[in-house]
Amino acid sequence: MIIFLLVLFVILAFLSMMLIQDKKKRLVATFASFVMVALSLVLITANMNNHFGMKVQEKTDKTQIYSAQENTYGVLAYQNLGKSGREKVFIYKKAASDKETTIAKPDLKTKTAIEHIDGNQAFQITKKKVYVYENGFYSFLFGLAGNNNEVKEKQVTYQVPATWLALSMEDGAKLKAILSQMAGSEDFISWIQGNKQKAQENPDEAATDAVAYYQNILSTN
Repeated sequence: MIIFLLVLFVILAFLSMMLIQDKKKRLVATFASFVMVALSLVLITANMNNHFGMKVQEKTDKTQIYSAQENTYGVLAYQNLGKSGREKVFIYKKAASDKETTIAKPDLKTKTAIEHIDGNQAFQITKKKVYVYENGFYSFLFGLAGNNNEVKEKQVTYQVPATWLALSMEDGAKLKAILSQMAGSEDFISWIQGNKQKAQENPDEAATDAVAYYQNILSTN
């Protein structure tokens, strides 16, 4: 609405200068129109730069995620970004039936973390702070700007249980190389067979054992 008001005041300023014959009335009308133009510009700038007329609202969303790979255990893969590695690209499936994995890339307003939980399901917890209009008046005034629900900051936490393996792409490649060397080992073959058998009887225990087994391999090699 304020954009239309700005245009209206500009038109009124022009018409005041062109059509009002009385000099005093013309100056008053023109001055008043330009004051309203300036005020409109100030309000638009304040809304765009400082979110005038808006407040911060917190929103939380919890979604179950599914393993990026088909195994007796769940896999949450990730790729570190930058030199610090504090932010990551996560790879998982949004639904168990999905054929393609989802690649979740953070933006400049997003922070990510991994959290270990009990149970046998993994979740994506998204907590974000967004700008929303304080009331209907401000929404009517600035709504055309399209900045309602604009994200101020976002924290995405991936909750994984003991039946899931949270694995970086680097560690995944390392583990794959180690396991290829162990492929002919009788002990390894025996463990694989035993784990598959256990998975039929107690899937969660088999998954937990597999995760611990692979984590131990990574930590000792």
